[in-house]
Amino acid sequence: MSKSHTLQSLIADIIRVFHLWPFIAQTGIYNFFRHKKHPETLLYLDVVITECCTLKCRDCSNLMQYYHHPENLNVDETISSLRILLKSFKVNRLNLLGGEPFVCQENLAQILVFLNQEANDRVNEICIITNGTLIPSDKCFAAIKKNKKVTVVFSNYGELSSKQSEFSVLLKSNGIKYEIMEEDYWWDCGNLKPRDERESIIQHRYDACYTRRHCTTLFRGKLYVCPRQAHAVRLRVIPENDMEMVDILKMDQDDAVSIQTAVYRLLDRKERIAMCRLCGCNPDNKIPRAVQAERPIDDV
Repeated sequence: MSKSHTLQSLIADIIRVFHLWPFIAQTGIYNFFRHKKHPETLLYLDVVITECCTLKCRDCSNLMQYYHHPENLNVDETISSLRILLKSFKVNRLNLLGGEPFVCQENLAQILVFLNQEANDRVNEICIITNGTLIPSDKCFAAIKKNKKVTVVFSNYGELSSKQSEFSVLLKSNGIKYEIMEEDYWWDCGNLKPRDERESIIQHRYDACYTRRHCTTLFRGKLYVCPRQAHAVRLRVIPENDMEMVDILKMDQDDAVSIQTAVYRLLDRKERIAMCRLCGCNPDNKIPRAVQAERPIDDV
């Protein structure tokens, strides 16, 4: 481990232990240094390619448990929005996820081909986040193997991840990178009912939020600072707000200044978003991972 990485880890630990994130968020220190050290770069970008999943996790932080009629997203729309965004920004880590991304393997393969052929120099790392319940088709596997920047990341849910062992052996034998996330618990984000809390508490939750720093989400051609917000809008739990997202498909891909200004305005905003009133996320509240629900949840 390099000295710089060790120092960064130490600083992160100090910030977490002393609960300094709200102060840092309000001063804008983090965003200032992020832009200075990584100009015109999104450190993290989650690209949702499907609302469908092979599991029915009761406490899914991305709200898959509330979908009664989940859909695979339009792949042309997803690629078009990526093409526009990647003309103005580089991405350090791009996550392809759902739902379960291997539910729509044809779309996944097309996106991987696009990233390899048109955006290879714009993305440093590509991660496919899977629950390990499906094995890719030959076509999809070929697209994974061809793109050397791909890492398959397994969320290990024990017996529920029934194909993880077989899939990981296949990856290893073909020299494809993979990781296994051994989570002992999840954070409890709560249900989707508005909370009767003081505005200062809601704002504090936004300031301290891990998601808004690491889960910038591209969903149906729009960029959100929070994945729960993106899906809550889709589920019609909260209304769309032009000030809380960027409609990438409506941007002029040749106008990098306008795109960067709009995206930074979203990422740097200090005022909490509407979703924060419906979020109970607290890292001190730990719950069992991947508990299965019998049907879509109507508690909204």
